[in-house]
Amino acid sequence: MSEILSQDQIDSLLGQQATAGSVPGNDADAGEGNAPPAERDYSLLSNVFELFNEQASTVISTVLNKDISFSIEQCDKADKEIVTGGATNEQLMITAPFKSGFSGSLYCLMSKKDIAMLSDLMMMGDGSAEFTDDHKDAITELFSQVMGAYTTAFGEKIGEQVGNGTLTTSAYDTGNLPFSVDDSDMAVLSLSIGGSGASRLVFVIPGDLSESFIAKMKATQKDQLDAPSHQVGLNASELEDLSAVTGPGSDSGGFTETPLSGVSHSRVNAPKENVDMLLDIELDVSIELGRTDVSIKRILEMGPGSIVELNRMAGEPVDLLVNSKVVAKGEVVVVDENFGIRIVSLVSPEERIKSLR
Repeated sequence: MSEILSQDQIDSLLGQQATAGSVPGNDADAGEGNAPPAERDYSLLSNVFELFNEQASTVISTVLNKDISFSIEQCDKADKEIVTGGATNEQLMITAPFKSGFSGSLYCLMSKKDIAMLSDLMMMGDGSAEFTDDHKDAITELFSQVMGAYTTAFGEKIGEQVGNGTLTTSAYDTGNLPFSVDDSDMAVLSLSIGGSGASRLVFVIPGDLSESFIAKMKATQKDQLDAPSHQVGLNASELEDLSAVTGPGSDSGGFTETPLSGVSHSRVNAPKENVDMLLDIELDVSIELGRTDVSIKRILEMGPGSIVELNRMAGEPVDLLVNSKVVAKGEVVVVDENFGIRIVSLVSPEERIKSLR
């Protein structure tokens, strides 16, 4: 057999070398332009809106005093037909900017009919009112409360401070969109009120904001997987104190009182029976929504319909006070037509001790 390579064999070898040495994703002959970017993890983005559904359901249920449920119909790359198609002159756009934690805004598209229904229910109507410009202010206020609760819960989940800016509601002009549909994602939510027919909300998430959401959720999941297991309910210091009282070598039935404010206290032997006597003592428990300083003149001018602005953002947890000392924070709920509070966090033992000084 001849050892001389034919021209076809030489061309074949040169082609193999070019293929082996090419950089993946940068082959000019492979498709049009550069390789497409990596796909976003829409399951993580869906988790972001599951959190929104939880907070929105709670807030709107409280405001309307009706059973509210949200569900996700679709969470994917923005569909141009859904985002810009249909009777857009019958839609409004709610712009919800972030002022901390994230950069950018969420955009919620709702029909005027659904906005009128929610706004009318807020104003104690039956939800059948025709849309008016006043309903724009009402839906903005409602969604401000929702976003306040949502950003607070989101911040707690990712371990960072997240805050929302001032919301606006405007006409939906497809010819002048503040986002690029091709680079955005969307979440289509279904809203059901009291088991009635569902309304639809379309959230548009610009690409940069969507990637930030996904990155934060991915980092949070990784931190949770990497975190060591621990005893729920008691921290290391509390476990050590408990061990000192109940462990071998401790005095039976004795408790050691920790000195506060530098004042020494002698050891007190307190049998458990004596401690049980304290359990029936009644304490004053109150819920504080917020505080403000008001002049006497302002108080005298107050009347029905007057608004008092508090030093707390909408959606922030309220304080639970025992004998005027903050011991926990929670969110307001409605239980059998009565207001209640769901505990979301407890004040640390150190803070509780400081409050006693």
